[in-house]
Amino acid sequence: MEVTLNQLVFGDMVRPTEEAAAEPASRFMLTVLVPTYHDDASRLIQALSACAGADETRLVVFDDGSRDTALTEALSLALANYPGETRLVTSPKNVGRAEARNRLLAEAATDWVLLLDADMLPDDHLFLARYLDTVARTPQPSVVAGGFSLKRTRPTPDQTLHAMQSMRSECLTANDRLRDPGRFVFTSNILVHREVLGAVAFDNGYKGWGWEDVDWGLSVARQYPVHHIDNTATHLGLDNDDALLAKYASSAENFARLVARHPASARTMALYRLARRLRLLGPVRKPLTDLFEAAAQSHKLPGRIRLFALKFYRALIYAGALS
Repeated sequence: MEVTLNQLVFGDMVRPTEEAAAEPASRFMLTVLVPTYHDDASRLIQALSACAGADETRLVVFDDGSRDTALTEALSLALANYPGETRLVTSPKNVGRAEARNRLLAEAATDWVLLLDADMLPDDHLFLARYLDTVARTPQPSVVAGGFSLKRTRPTPDQTLHAMQSMRSECLTANDRLRDPGRFVFTSNILVHREVLGAVAFDNGYKGWGWEDVDWGLSVARQYPVHHIDNTATHLGLDNDDALLAKYASSAENFARLVARHPASARTMALYRLARRLRLLGPVRKPLTDLFEAAAQSHKLPGRIRLFALKFYRALIYAGALS
């Protein structure tokens, strides 16, 4: 299937034609890696295309088994207008987040890569230029976290809970994140040297959603410098109430895995300490969990009460998974 201009599809791989392949890799300082699954990353690609420094970067998109012809065409059209070199990789089946990262890394031809989720959007046109400047000024292998925001999104009423939670715990300044550098590594927007990715793998033992980024960040911080800068991208993919609570409910085993792998770091987390205390409630935990779940979902309650309920709901769920 022909895709567009300088790219052709071969099975599950899109490879450049000879003309594109002949372009010297040394021209590029940075490869941007974007995994996607049923998400149209066209808006992200268009925003990156308008960034200063885009012509100095490669952009690789991995479609993790969407098997959607319309999506492939949309991605291809957006990539055709990117100033730097591009590549689209498609998989015939869904291989999961960890393997998707590995496939993307295999396509990177630079020492530094920028991991960027498909539902992110740079907050200004200097987004790539700041990372390119950081690459030029950072001689040793390390990690540089840019952080994320909600500046360019407008939450619906049913996304307000997720937005409030993100603002409180994730939309942090670089100075705030530096208080615990490894913990606040969000791989939805992060600059990484290939040596780091080769030395510290993402743990495939994490299933589904939650905590694999924190695990990786804490593991990296033991071996390499972890820097934080203010170079944010907006998270467009806010969940509605039901989806957010379902994610929290499904992430309990992942949290328990994090605690087992990083016990010292876990003891510094207020969420862990609360979950440990709530374990003592025994059979009372179930009705309390239902109560706090209902409170978190109630749009009639003030936002601070909903956040309080969400915190206890999550801790009660996690309490059941802790040994």
